[in-house]
Amino acid sequence: MINLFENLDVESTDFLRSQLFANLKIPSVVINDDGFLPIEVDSPFKFYCGFGDENTPLYFNRLKVPEFHRIVATASKGEVYDLHQKRADIFFVATDNTRLIKEVHWLDKNGNLSWIDHYNRQGKLFAKTYVNNGQQVLKRYFNKDGKEVITQYLVSGDILLHEENIERYFANLAQFVTYYLRKKKYQLDHIFYNTLNQSMMVSLGLQNDGSDTLFWHEKITNDLPGNMKYLMDNSTRTKHIVFQNYVDWQTWKNKLPNDKNVDFRFLGMIYPHPRGNKMRPEAVILTNSDQIEHLDEVVQAMPNIHFNIAAITEMSSKLLAFKKYNNVRLYPNATTKQIQELYQTSDIYLDINHGNEILDAVRGAFEQNMLILGFENTLHNSQFISSENVFKPNEVDKMADKISDALSDTNNMRELIDEQRLLAGDVSVEQYKEVIGDLNKEKKKSTLVEQHALKRLEKVEENQRKAYEKKQNDFPWKQITMGLLFGIILLLMLIQMIVK
Repeated sequence: MINLFENLDVESTDFLRSQLFANLKIPSVVINDDGFLPIEVDSPFKFYCGFGDENTPLYFNRLKVPEFHRIVATASKGEVYDLHQKRADIFFVATDNTRLIKEVHWLDKNGNLSWIDHYNRQGKLFAKTYVNNGQQVLKRYFNKDGKEVITQYLVSGDILLHEENIERYFANLAQFVTYYLRKKKYQLDHIFYNTLNQSMMVSLGLQNDGSDTLFWHEKITNDLPGNMKYLMDNSTRTKHIVFQNYVDWQTWKNKLPNDKNVDFRFLGMIYPHPRGNKMRPEAVILTNSDQIEHLDEVVQAMPNIHFNIAAITEMSSKLLAFKKYNNVRLYPNATTKQIQELYQTSDIYLDINHGNEILDAVRGAFEQNMLILGFENTLHNSQFISSENVFKPNEVDKMADKISDALSDTNNMRELIDEQRLLAGDVSVEQYKEVIGDLNKEKKKSTLVEQHALKRLEKVEENQRKAYEKKQNDFPWKQITMGLLFGIILLLMLIQMIVK
Protein backbone atom coordinates (compact mmCIF):
# COMPACT_ATOMS: atom_id res chain seq x y z
CA MET A 1 0.00 0.00 0.00
CA ILE A 2 1.22 3.51 -0.82
CA ASN A 3 0.02 7.10 -1.01
CA LEU A 4 0.53 8.50 -4.51
CA PHE A 5 0.09 12.26 -4.89
CA GLU A 6 0.62 14.41 -7.95
CA ASN A 7 1.84 17.36 -5.88
CA LEU A 8 2.43 17.92 -2.20
CA ASP A 9 -0.18 20.67 -1.95
CA VAL A 10 -2.09 21.70 1.18
CA GLU A 11 -4.67 18.93 0.79
CA SER A 12 -2.05 16.22 0.31
CA THR A 13 -0.13 17.52 3.32
CA ASP A 14 -3.33 17.43 5.42
CA PHE A 15 -3.93 13.86 4.24
CA LEU A 16 -0.44 12.77 5.29
CA ARG A 17 -0.71 14.61 8.58
CA SER A 18 -4.06 12.95 9.30
CA GLN A 19 -2.44 9.55 8.79
CA LEU A 20 0.32 10.61 11.18
CA PHE A 21 -2.21 11.62 13.85
CA ALA A 22 -3.97 8.27 13.36
CA ASN A 23 -0.63 6.45 13.68
CA LEU A 24 -0.94 5.01 10.18
CA LYS A 25 2.42 4.40 8.55
CA ILE A 26 1.91 4.34 4.79
CA PRO A 27 4.81 5.03 2.37
CA SER A 28 4.21 8.21 0.37
CA VAL A 29 5.31 9.14 -3.13
CA VAL A 30 4.81 12.56 -4.72
CA ILE A 31 5.11 12.62 -8.50
CA ASN A 32 6.27 16.22 -8.92
CA ASP A 33 9.13 17.32 -6.67
CA ASP A 34 9.24 21.06 -5.95
CA GLY A 35 12.58 20.67 -4.20
CA PHE A 36 11.17 20.98 -0.69
CA LEU A 37 9.55 17.61 -0.05
CA PRO A 38 9.83 16.30 3.51
CA ILE A 39 12.59 13.78 4.08
CA GLU A 40 10.10 10.95 4.60
CA VAL A 41 8.30 11.61 1.29
CA ASP A 42 9.72 10.07 -1.89
CA SER A 43 9.55 11.18 -5.52
CA PRO A 44 10.99 9.78 -8.76
CA PHE A 45 12.59 13.14 -9.52
CA LYS A 46 13.98 13.42 -5.99
CA PHE A 47 15.36 9.87 -6.25
CA TYR A 48 17.20 10.32 -9.53
CA CYS A 49 18.52 13.80 -8.70
CA GLY A 50 20.10 12.22 -5.63
CA PHE A 51 20.39 15.17 -3.27
CA GLY A 52 20.74 14.35 0.41
CA ASP A 53 18.66 15.35 3.44
CA GLU A 54 20.56 18.55 4.19
CA ASN A 55 18.28 21.50 4.89
CA THR A 56 20.13 24.66 3.84
CA PRO A 57 17.84 26.65 1.49
CA LEU A 58 19.31 29.56 -0.45
CA TYR A 59 18.83 32.95 1.21
CA PHE A 60 17.78 35.66 -1.23
CA ASN A 61 20.97 37.72 -1.06
CA ARG A 62 23.11 34.63 -1.81
CA LEU A 63 21.63 34.25 -5.29
CA LYS A 64 24.28 34.56 -7.98
CA VAL A 65 23.34 37.29 -10.46
CA PRO A 66 25.17 38.85 -13.42
CA GLU A 67 27.62 41.65 -12.74
CA PHE A 68 26.06 45.02 -11.88
CA HIS A 69 22.67 43.42 -11.20
CA ARG A 70 21.06 44.05 -7.82
CA ILE A 71 18.48 42.23 -5.70
CA VAL A 72 15.62 43.90 -3.83
CA ALA A 73 13.17 42.02 -1.63
CA THR A 74 10.16 42.28 0.63
CA ALA A 75 8.86 39.73 3.10
CA SER A 76 7.00 37.83 0.38
CA LYS A 77 8.90 38.31 -2.90
CA GLY A 78 12.17 39.45 -4.46
CA GLU A 79 13.28 41.01 -7.72
CA VAL A 80 16.51 41.29 -9.73
CA TYR A 81 17.28 44.55 -11.53
CA ASP A 82 19.79 45.59 -14.15
CA LEU A 83 19.89 49.31 -13.43
CA HIS A 84 16.20 50.21 -13.74
CA GLN A 85 15.08 47.19 -15.76
CA LYS A 86 13.65 44.20 -13.93
CA ARG A 87 15.32 40.97 -15.06
CA ALA A 88 13.86 38.39 -12.69
CA ASP A 89 11.17 37.67 -10.08
CA ILE A 90 12.20 35.71 -7.00
CA PHE A 91 9.62 33.50 -5.31
CA PHE A 92 10.16 32.40 -1.73
CA VAL A 93 9.26 29.15 0.00
CA ALA A 94 6.97 31.00 2.42
CA THR A 95 5.66 34.50 3.12
CA ASP A 96 6.95 34.58 6.69
CA ASN A 97 9.86 36.94 5.98
CA THR A 98 12.42 34.11 5.93
CA ARG A 99 13.17 34.97 2.26
CA LEU A 100 14.34 31.50 1.25
CA ILE A 101 14.41 30.99 -2.52
CA LYS A 102 12.26 28.41 -4.28
CA GLU A 103 12.11 29.72 -7.86
CA VAL A 104 13.67 32.51 -9.92
CA HIS A 105 11.74 33.56 -13.03
CA TRP A 106 14.15 35.20 -15.48
CA LEU A 107 12.78 37.72 -17.95
CA ASP A 108 13.94 38.80 -21.39
CA LYS A 109 14.51 42.43 -22.36
CA ASN A 110 10.81 42.81 -23.16
CA GLY A 111 9.78 41.62 -19.71
CA ASN A 112 8.54 38.21 -20.91
CA LEU A 113 9.28 35.02 -19.02
CA SER A 114 12.30 33.26 -20.54
CA TRP A 115 13.20 30.47 -18.13
CA ILE A 116 12.72 29.35 -14.52
CA ASP A 117 15.44 28.23 -12.14
CA HIS A 118 14.22 25.78 -9.47
CA TYR A 119 16.10 25.55 -6.16
CA ASN A 120 15.76 22.85 -3.51
CA ARG A 121 16.08 22.61 0.27
CA GLN A 122 19.83 22.16 -0.14
CA GLY A 123 20.03 25.57 -1.80
CA LYS A 124 21.05 24.00 -5.11
CA LEU A 125 19.74 24.47 -8.63
CA PHE A 126 18.06 21.10 -9.29
CA ALA A 127 15.87 21.93 -12.31
CA LYS A 128 15.43 24.46 -15.08
CA THR A 129 12.26 25.11 -17.11
CA TYR A 130 12.48 26.74 -20.53
CA VAL A 131 9.66 28.94 -21.87
CA ASN A 132 8.80 29.76 -25.48
CA ASN A 133 6.16 32.39 -26.25
CA GLY A 134 4.66 32.04 -22.80
CA GLN A 135 4.50 28.23 -22.92
CA GLN A 136 6.68 25.95 -20.82
CA VAL A 137 8.26 23.54 -23.30
CA LEU A 138 11.18 21.76 -21.63
CA LYS A 139 12.33 20.92 -18.11
CA ARG A 140 15.77 19.57 -17.22
CA TYR A 141 16.66 18.00 -13.87
CA PHE A 142 20.18 17.84 -12.48
CA ASN A 143 21.97 15.81 -9.83
CA LYS A 144 24.19 17.24 -7.12
CA ASP A 145 27.12 17.33 -9.56
CA GLY A 146 25.17 19.42 -12.05
CA LYS A 147 24.79 16.56 -14.52
CA GLU A 148 21.47 16.31 -16.35
CA VAL A 149 19.62 13.16 -15.24
CA ILE A 150 16.07 13.71 -16.54
CA THR A 151 14.80 15.55 -19.61
CA GLN A 152 11.06 16.22 -19.64
CA TYR A 153 9.42 17.46 -22.84
CA LEU A 154 6.44 19.36 -21.48
CA VAL A 155 4.50 19.71 -24.73
CA SER A 156 4.63 16.10 -25.96
CA GLY A 157 4.94 14.60 -22.49
CA ASP A 158 7.98 12.44 -23.35
CA ILE A 159 10.62 11.80 -20.69
CA LEU A 160 14.26 10.71 -21.07
CA LEU A 161 15.95 9.18 -18.04
CA HIS A 162 19.74 9.11 -18.11
CA GLU A 163 20.38 6.16 -15.80
CA GLU A 164 23.71 4.40 -15.39
CA ASN A 165 24.93 5.30 -18.89
CA ILE A 166 21.61 4.08 -20.31
CA GLU A 167 19.06 6.42 -21.83
CA ARG A 168 15.54 5.18 -21.06
CA TYR A 169 12.57 6.55 -22.96
CA PHE A 170 9.06 6.95 -21.52
CA ALA A 171 6.11 8.10 -23.61
CA ASN A 172 4.51 9.91 -20.68
CA LEU A 173 4.90 10.79 -17.03
CA ALA A 174 2.74 7.88 -15.82
CA GLN A 175 5.07 5.34 -17.49
CA PHE A 176 8.08 6.97 -15.85
CA VAL A 177 6.44 6.91 -12.42
CA THR A 178 5.41 3.26 -12.82
CA TYR A 179 8.98 2.33 -13.75
CA TYR A 180 10.23 4.10 -10.62
CA LEU A 181 7.65 2.45 -8.35
CA ARG A 182 8.60 -1.00 -9.60
CA LYS A 183 12.31 -0.25 -9.38
CA LYS A 184 11.89 0.78 -5.73
CA LYS A 185 9.75 -2.34 -5.14
CA TYR A 186 6.80 -0.55 -3.57
CA GLN A 187 3.79 -2.66 -2.60
CA LEU A 188 1.24 -1.68 -5.26
CA ASP A 189 -1.69 -3.79 -4.07
CA HIS A 190 -3.59 -0.72 -2.82
CA ILE A 191 -2.91 2.88 -3.88
CA PHE A 192 -4.43 5.93 -2.20
CA TYR A 193 -4.48 8.82 -4.68
CA ASN A 194 -6.20 12.20 -4.72
CA THR A 195 -6.21 13.60 -8.26
CA LEU A 196 -7.90 12.55 -11.49
CA ASN A 197 -4.81 13.31 -13.54
CA GLN A 198 -1.35 11.73 -13.38
CA SER A 199 -1.83 9.63 -10.24
CA MET A 200 -5.02 8.18 -11.73
CA MET A 201 -3.13 7.43 -14.96
CA VAL A 202 -0.57 5.46 -12.97
CA SER A 203 -3.35 3.44 -11.33
CA LEU A 204 -4.98 2.72 -14.69
CA GLY A 205 -1.65 1.63 -16.17
CA LEU A 206 -0.96 -1.00 -13.53
CA GLN A 207 -2.12 -4.58 -13.88
CA ASN A 208 -5.64 -5.12 -12.64
CA ASP A 209 -4.50 -7.08 -9.58
CA GLY A 210 -5.04 -4.40 -6.96
CA SER A 211 -7.73 -2.33 -5.31
CA ASP A 212 -7.21 1.45 -5.28
CA THR A 213 -9.00 4.36 -3.58
CA LEU A 214 -9.56 7.89 -4.85
CA PHE A 215 -9.72 10.53 -2.12
CA TRP A 216 -11.52 13.51 -3.66
CA HIS A 217 -11.06 16.90 -1.97
CA GLU A 218 -11.71 19.37 -4.79
CA LYS A 219 -14.90 21.39 -4.85
CA ILE A 220 -17.60 19.99 -7.13
CA THR A 221 -19.77 22.57 -8.89
CA ASN A 222 -22.59 21.43 -11.14
CA ASP A 223 -21.53 17.93 -12.15
CA LEU A 224 -19.11 15.16 -11.25
CA PRO A 225 -15.72 15.30 -13.03
CA GLY A 226 -15.51 13.35 -16.27
CA ASN A 227 -12.67 11.08 -15.08
CA MET A 228 -14.66 10.23 -11.95
CA LYS A 229 -17.53 9.15 -14.17
CA TYR A 230 -15.07 7.01 -16.13
CA LEU A 231 -14.12 5.18 -12.93
CA MET A 232 -17.80 4.68 -12.17
CA ASP A 233 -18.63 3.31 -15.63
CA ASN A 234 -15.61 1.06 -16.13
CA SER A 235 -14.07 -1.80 -14.18
CA THR A 236 -10.64 -0.57 -13.03
CA ARG A 237 -8.39 -1.02 -10.00
CA THR A 238 -10.21 1.89 -8.34
CA LYS A 239 -12.96 0.38 -6.19
CA HIS A 240 -13.64 3.23 -3.74
CA ILE A 241 -14.16 7.00 -3.99
CA VAL A 242 -13.91 8.93 -0.73
CA PHE A 243 -15.28 12.48 -0.55
CA GLN A 244 -13.22 14.74 1.72
CA ASN A 245 -15.26 17.92 1.33
CA TYR A 246 -18.10 17.68 3.86
CA VAL A 247 -20.36 20.23 2.14
CA ASP A 248 -20.05 18.44 -1.20
CA TRP A 249 -20.70 15.09 0.45
CA GLN A 250 -23.95 16.40 1.94
CA THR A 251 -24.95 17.66 -1.51
CA TRP A 252 -24.08 14.53 -3.46
CA LYS A 253 -24.39 11.51 -1.17
CA ASN A 254 -28.03 10.82 -2.09
CA LYS A 255 -27.43 11.41 -5.81
CA LEU A 256 -24.59 8.93 -6.24
CA PRO A 257 -25.47 5.53 -7.79
CA ASN A 258 -24.95 2.35 -5.80
CA ASP A 259 -24.77 0.00 -8.76
CA LYS A 260 -21.51 1.18 -10.31
CA ASN A 261 -17.96 -0.16 -10.26
CA VAL A 262 -17.04 1.92 -7.21
CA ASP A 263 -18.57 2.67 -3.84
CA PHE A 264 -18.71 6.07 -2.14
CA ARG A 265 -18.12 7.29 1.39
CA PHE A 266 -16.91 10.34 3.35
CA LEU A 267 -13.73 10.94 5.30
CA GLY A 268 -12.45 14.37 6.28
CA MET A 269 -9.14 15.34 7.86
CA ILE A 270 -7.75 15.24 11.37
CA TYR A 271 -6.83 18.75 12.50
CA PRO A 272 -4.87 19.48 15.68
CA HIS A 273 -6.71 21.54 18.30
CA PRO A 274 -4.32 22.20 21.19
CA ARG A 275 -6.89 24.26 23.10
CA GLY A 276 -10.54 25.18 23.32
CA ASN A 277 -12.20 28.56 22.92
CA LYS A 278 -12.06 30.47 26.20
CA MET A 279 -14.54 33.18 25.14
CA ARG A 280 -12.14 36.07 25.71
CA PRO A 281 -12.98 39.41 24.03
CA GLU A 282 -9.71 39.39 22.10
CA ALA A 283 -9.69 39.48 18.29
CA VAL A 284 -6.79 39.05 15.85
CA ILE A 285 -6.28 40.42 12.34
CA LEU A 286 -3.13 39.44 10.41
CA THR A 287 -2.35 41.61 7.42
CA ASN A 288 0.42 42.94 5.21
CA SER A 289 -1.92 45.56 3.80
CA ASP A 290 -3.54 48.65 5.23
CA GLN A 291 -6.69 47.82 3.25
CA ILE A 292 -8.89 46.35 5.99
CA GLU A 293 -12.60 46.29 5.19
CA HIS A 294 -14.60 48.82 7.25
CA LEU A 295 -12.01 48.75 10.03
CA ASP A 296 -13.23 52.06 11.49
CA GLU A 297 -16.80 50.81 11.73
CA VAL A 298 -15.76 47.42 13.08
CA VAL A 299 -13.64 48.91 15.86
CA GLN A 300 -16.32 51.40 16.84
CA ALA A 301 -19.17 48.89 16.68
CA MET A 302 -17.42 46.62 19.22
CA PRO A 303 -15.82 48.85 21.90
CA ASN A 304 -15.60 45.93 24.34
CA ILE A 305 -13.43 43.87 21.97
CA HIS A 306 -9.66 44.35 21.90
CA PHE A 307 -8.42 44.24 18.30
CA ASN A 308 -4.87 42.97 17.85
CA ILE A 309 -3.67 43.90 14.34
CA ALA A 310 -0.32 42.40 13.37
CA ALA A 311 1.88 42.56 10.27
CA ILE A 312 5.24 40.99 9.50
CA THR A 313 6.28 44.20 7.73
CA GLU A 314 6.21 47.90 8.51
CA MET A 315 2.76 49.50 8.81
CA SER A 316 1.61 52.48 6.81
CA SER A 317 0.61 55.76 8.43
CA LYS A 318 -3.02 54.91 7.58
CA LEU A 319 -2.88 51.79 9.74
CA LEU A 320 -0.76 53.38 12.46
CA ALA A 321 -3.47 56.02 12.87
CA PHE A 322 -5.66 53.41 14.56
CA LYS A 323 -3.57 53.83 17.69
CA LYS A 324 -6.08 56.49 18.63
CA TYR A 325 -8.59 53.79 19.58
CA ASN A 326 -8.25 52.41 23.09
CA ASN A 327 -9.36 48.96 21.97
CA VAL A 328 -6.75 48.61 19.18
CA ARG A 329 -3.22 47.28 19.56
CA LEU A 330 -0.83 47.37 16.60
CA TYR A 331 2.09 45.00 16.01
CA PRO A 332 4.24 46.14 13.06
CA ASN A 333 7.14 43.83 12.14
CA ALA A 334 5.62 41.18 14.39
CA THR A 335 7.80 38.19 15.13
CA THR A 336 6.64 34.60 14.88
CA LYS A 337 6.72 34.39 18.67
CA GLN A 338 4.49 37.47 19.04
CA ILE A 339 1.94 36.10 16.60
CA GLN A 340 1.91 32.73 18.35
CA GLU A 341 1.24 34.51 21.65
CA LEU A 342 -1.63 36.47 20.09
CA TYR A 343 -3.18 33.22 18.87
CA GLN A 344 -2.88 31.74 22.33
CA THR A 345 -4.53 34.70 24.06
CA SER A 346 -7.32 35.47 21.57
CA ASP A 347 -10.56 33.68 20.74
CA ILE A 348 -11.83 35.57 17.68
CA TYR A 349 -10.26 35.93 14.26
CA LEU A 350 -11.49 38.48 11.70
CA ASP A 351 -10.67 37.63 8.09
CA ILE A 352 -11.37 41.15 6.85
CA ASN A 353 -8.07 42.26 5.31
CA HIS A 354 -7.61 42.66 1.57
CA GLY A 355 -4.51 41.34 -0.17
CA ASN A 356 -2.76 38.03 0.33
CA GLU A 357 -3.18 35.89 3.40
CA ILE A 358 -0.04 35.62 5.49
CA LEU A 359 1.17 32.78 7.71
CA ASP A 360 -1.91 30.63 6.97
CA ALA A 361 -3.75 32.96 9.32
CA VAL A 362 -7.25 31.52 8.94
CA ARG A 363 -6.14 27.93 9.24
CA GLY A 364 -4.11 28.77 12.33
CA ALA A 365 -7.17 30.38 13.91
CA PHE A 366 -9.27 27.32 13.05
CA GLU A 367 -6.82 24.96 14.72
CA GLN A 368 -6.85 27.16 17.84
CA ASN A 369 -10.66 26.89 17.95
CA MET A 370 -11.03 30.63 17.47
CA LEU A 371 -14.38 31.84 16.16
CA ILE A 372 -13.70 33.02 12.60
CA LEU A 373 -15.77 35.71 10.87
CA GLY A 374 -15.28 37.67 7.66
CA PHE A 375 -16.80 39.64 4.83
CA GLU A 376 -17.79 38.16 1.47
CA ASN A 377 -15.14 40.19 -0.37
CA THR A 378 -12.22 39.47 1.97
CA LEU A 379 -12.29 35.69 2.57
CA HIS A 380 -8.95 33.94 2.16
CA ASN A 381 -9.74 30.37 3.16
CA SER A 382 -13.48 29.86 3.16
CA GLN A 383 -13.15 26.15 3.97
CA PHE A 384 -12.57 27.02 7.62
CA ILE A 385 -15.30 29.65 7.95
CA SER A 386 -18.93 28.73 8.53
CA SER A 387 -21.23 30.37 5.97
CA GLU A 388 -23.33 31.86 8.77
CA ASN A 389 -20.26 33.82 9.90
CA VAL A 390 -19.74 35.49 6.54
CA PHE A 391 -21.33 38.91 6.08
CA LYS A 392 -21.84 41.49 3.38
CA PRO A 393 -19.48 44.48 3.68
CA ASN A 394 -22.31 46.72 4.92
CA GLU A 395 -23.35 44.27 7.66
CA VAL A 396 -20.90 45.34 10.35
CA ASP A 397 -23.71 45.51 12.92
CA LYS A 398 -24.73 41.91 12.21
CA MET A 399 -21.13 40.80 12.66
CA ALA A 400 -20.94 42.69 15.96
CA ASP A 401 -24.18 41.05 17.16
CA LYS A 402 -22.89 37.59 16.24
CA ILE A 403 -19.70 38.12 18.24
CA SER A 404 -21.58 39.58 21.20
CA ASP A 405 -24.01 36.65 21.31
CA ALA A 406 -21.17 34.12 21.12
CA LEU A 407 -19.17 35.73 23.94
CA SER A 408 -22.20 35.98 26.23
CA ASP A 409 -23.40 32.37 25.94
CA THR A 410 -21.18 29.33 26.39
CA ASN A 411 -23.59 27.01 24.61
CA ASN A 412 -23.85 29.40 21.67
CA MET A 413 -20.07 29.61 21.32
CA ARG A 414 -19.76 25.82 21.55
CA GLU A 415 -22.35 25.33 18.83
CA LEU A 416 -20.64 27.86 16.56
CA ILE A 417 -17.23 26.20 16.97
CA ASP A 418 -18.73 22.72 16.46
CA GLU A 419 -20.44 23.88 13.28
CA GLN A 420 -17.21 25.51 12.08
CA ARG A 421 -15.33 22.24 12.55
CA LEU A 422 -18.09 20.08 11.06
CA LEU A 423 -18.31 22.09 7.84
CA ALA A 424 -14.52 21.97 7.49
CA GLY A 425 -14.63 18.17 7.51
CA ASP A 426 -12.89 17.86 10.86
CA VAL A 427 -12.98 14.21 12.02
CA SER A 428 -11.68 12.37 15.06
CA VAL A 429 -8.82 9.89 15.13
CA GLU A 430 -11.32 7.10 15.80
CA GLN A 431 -13.46 8.04 12.79
CA TYR A 432 -10.39 8.22 10.59
CA LYS A 433 -9.04 4.84 11.65
CA GLU A 434 -12.45 3.23 11.18
CA VAL A 435 -12.82 4.33 7.54
CA ILE A 436 -9.22 3.52 6.58
CA GLY A 437 -9.58 0.17 8.35
CA ASP A 438 -12.77 -0.61 6.41
CA LEU A 439 -11.02 0.20 3.12
CA ASN A 440 -8.18 -2.15 4.01
CA LYS A 441 -10.57 -4.91 5.07
CA GLU A 442 -12.52 -4.60 1.84
CA LYS A 443 -9.29 -4.67 -0.11
CA LYS A 444 -8.21 -7.83 1.67
CA LYS A 445 -11.69 -9.30 1.24
CA SER A 446 -11.56 -8.48 -2.45
CA THR A 447 -8.13 -10.04 -2.69
CA LEU A 448 -9.33 -13.21 -0.94
CA VAL A 449 -12.33 -13.44 -3.26
CA GLU A 450 -10.00 -13.13 -6.23
CA GLN A 451 -7.73 -15.81 -4.76
CA HIS A 452 -10.67 -18.17 -4.16
CA ALA A 453 -11.92 -17.54 -7.69
CA LEU A 454 -8.49 -18.37 -9.09
CA LYS A 455 -8.35 -21.55 -7.00
CA ARG A 456 -11.79 -22.58 -8.26
CA LEU A 457 -10.72 -21.88 -11.82
CA GLU A 458 -7.54 -23.88 -11.34
CA LYS A 459 -9.61 -26.74 -9.88
CA VAL A 460 -11.94 -26.76 -12.88
CA GLU A 461 -9.00 -26.68 -15.26
CA GLU A 462 -7.34 -29.50 -13.32
CA ASN A 463 -10.50 -31.64 -13.47
CA GLN A 464 -10.83 -31.01 -17.19
CA ARG A 465 -7.20 -31.90 -17.70
CA LYS A 466 -7.60 -35.10 -15.66
CA ALA A 467 -10.71 -36.06 -17.62
CA TYR A 468 -8.86 -35.56 -20.86
CA GLU A 469 -5.83 -37.48 -19.62
CA LYS A 470 -8.15 -40.27 -18.44
CA LYS A 471 -9.69 -40.55 -21.87
CA GLN A 472 -6.27 -40.58 -23.44
CA ASN A 473 -4.91 -43.24 -21.07
CA ASP A 474 -7.90 -45.69 -21.01
CA PHE A 475 -7.34 -48.97 -23.02
CA PRO A 476 -9.35 -48.69 -26.31
CA TRP A 477 -11.47 -51.88 -25.97
CA LYS A 478 -14.32 -50.48 -28.04
CA GLN A 479 -12.12 -49.56 -30.97
CA ILE A 480 -10.39 -52.98 -30.91
CA THR A 481 -13.70 -54.89 -30.81
CA MET A 482 -15.13 -52.93 -33.71
CA GLY A 483 -11.93 -53.53 -35.66
CA LEU A 484 -12.10 -57.30 -35.07
CA LEU A 485 -15.74 -57.49 -36.16
CA PHE A 486 -14.97 -55.53 -39.32
CA GLY A 487 -12.06 -57.91 -40.05
CA ILE A 488 -14.23 -61.00 -39.57
CA ILE A 489 -16.84 -59.62 -41.95
CA LEU A 490 -14.19 -59.01 -44.63
CA LEU A 491 -12.80 -62.54 -44.12
CA LEU A 492 -16.24 -64.12 -44.56
CA MET A 493 -16.82 -62.11 -47.74
CA LEU A 494 -13.52 -63.36 -49.17
CA ILE A 495 -14.29 -67.03 -48.34
CA GLN A 496 -17.69 -66.74 -49.98
CA MET A 497 -16.13 -65.34 -53.16
CA ILE A 498 -13.55 -68.18 -53.27
CA VAL A 499 -16.25 -70.88 -52.88
CA LYS A 500 -18.21 -69.43 -55.76
